[in-house]
Amino acid sequence: ADRNGRDVMVRLLYGARNSLLIGIAAALLTTLLATLVGLLAGFYGRWVDAVARSALDVIWAFPVVLLGVALGTALALGGLTVGPIDLAAGSIAISIAVIAVVYVPYMARPIRGEVLALRERDFVAAARAQGASATRTMAGELLPNLAPTIVVLAPLMVANAILLEAALSFLGVGVVPPDPSWGNMIDAGVERLVTAPHLAIAPGLMLVLSVLALNVFGDGVRDALDRRGGAAWEAERP
Repeated sequence: ADRNGRDVMVRLLYGARNSLLIGIAAALLTTLLATLVGLLAGFYGRWVDAVARSALDVIWAFPVVLLGVALGTALALGGLTVGPIDLAAGSIAISIAVIAVVYVPYMARPIRGEVLALRERDFVAAARAQGASATRTMAGELLPNLAPTIVVLAPLMVANAILLEAALSFLGVGVVPPDPSWGNMIDAGVERLVTAPHLAIAPGLMLVLSVLALNVFGDGVRDALDRRGGAAWEAERP
C-alpha cells in the first residue's frame, strides 16, 4: 500500500489506463496533425511550405520536456477554450493536446520530405493531367504512398508520448492526483525511496517495459515495412 493505504497494484492498473490512453490518443492526434501539415507543405510548396516550416521550426527550437512543462503549466491554470472546444483545467485532454502539439514537428518533417519526393513522380503528374484536384491527388495518390512511413513512425510516437506524459505528471503538470498515472506515482514514491522503494520502482518498471516494448515493436515494423521511414525517424528523433 502507499502512504494513504491505497493498493499499489490497483493504482498501477488504473495508472496504466491513464498513461496508455494519453499516449495513444496523443500519438493519434500527432499523426493526424503531422500528416495534414506535411501533406500541405510538401504538395503546395512556396508560401504554404514556408509558413509551415517556420511554425515547425519554432516548436522544434524548444526542448520537448521544457515546452511541454511550459504549455502544461499555462493550460493547467486556466484550461483551454478555442471556439466550441472547452478543456477544463486538470483535464486529461489538456495533456493529450500538449503532447500532441509538442511532437508534431518530429513526424511532420519526415512526411513533408516524402511528399516533396513523391510529388515529382509520374503517377502524380498523370493524376494532374487527368484533371484530378489537389485534394483528390493528395488523398488518392500521395496518402497511400505515405502509409508505410506513417505506420513505422506511429508506434514510436506512442512510446515517446507515454514517456513525456510520465515526465509531465512527475513534474506536476500532467495527470492531477488523486487520479493515478505512472508519472505521479513515481513522484509520490520518490519521497519514500529509502523506506519503501517499491512505490517508485514498480511504476518506473512498468514505464520502462512499456516504452521498451513499443520501441522494439516499432523497430520490427520499420524493418518489415519501410527502412527509409525508419532512417527518416532516426534522423529526426530528438
